Amino acid sequence: MLDSLILRTPAKINLSLDITGKMPNGYHTMRSVFQTIGIYDRLILTKTEPDRPMTLLCDTPGVPCDEHNLIWKAAVKLLGEKPRGLSIHLDKRIPSQAGMGGGSSDCAAALKGIRSMFDLPVSDQELHEIAASLGADCAFFLYGGSCLAGGIGEELTPLPDLPRYPLVIAKGKAGIPTPEAYSRLDAWPEPLPFATDNVLAAMKSDADTLFSACGNHFDAITDLPEVEIIRKIMRLHGLNPVLSGSGAAVFAGCAEPARAEACAQDLRDAGLPFVRVTETVPAN
Repeated sequence: MLDSLILRTPAKINLSLDITGKMPNGYHTMRSVFQTIGIYDRLILTKTEPDRPMTLLCDTPGVPCDEHNLIWKAAVKLLGEKPRGLSIHLDKRIPSQAGMGGGSSDCAAALKGIRSMFDLPVSDQELHEIAASLGADCAFFLYGGSCLAGGIGEELTPLPDLPRYPLVIAKGKAGIPTPEAYSRLDAWPEPLPFATDNVLAAMKSDADTLFSACGNHFDAITDLPEVEIIRKIMRLHGLNPVLSGSGAAVFAGCAEPARAEACAQDLRDAGLPFVRVTETVPAN
């Protein structure tokens, strides 16, 4: 058994996000193509004395380090209500309220890491069920790469890995809480176009064709001033800006890294606090 583990936990984007309905319990059904990208948090797991209560620390102020954190919830699922014998340190690089799945990715990494460190008799299917119970995106990060998601996000079909396509992603200081985003979408008066089938077809084509097919229903209801700035700059570079998740990060991909870099520089010049040039990355 291992005494320590250092894990990189990737962010994701939604190449498509179609909201297809609302269930009686209030959850929304969806069809989406999830894709991991090369932006990572870092999770450090270290074994401690067996009777010592678990600790969770984070280098970013404002991130909860208690039972409200998905990492903590993952540990409880595997080690019991009062987990012991483990310390966890989170280096946070994926922004919050971005739709990039940072918390869900950290949760999935914690599940896999704890299972490995403590040599727990938990099958992959059981781990998937635990992840899905903790959050709609958590199960996806057990796989990574490209996946078609259905249901509330827990019905996953792995897709062939994309090439490492360049993309630029940016986020302003403001975000939209997920419940508020869904509430706005529920009140939207007109049908919205679906993008998932177009994305699935375009995944067999080139980068520019793929990224021009991307779309997200939440784009219709997201009007934050910084999001509008990001969209304008990306369009000036001939790119298709698309929200990730329920926002508020916006991405655009293309075939040429230099084009993504030029767009990123203009976004930085506009004062956006989070701007990265990255790429799509394959499954774990």
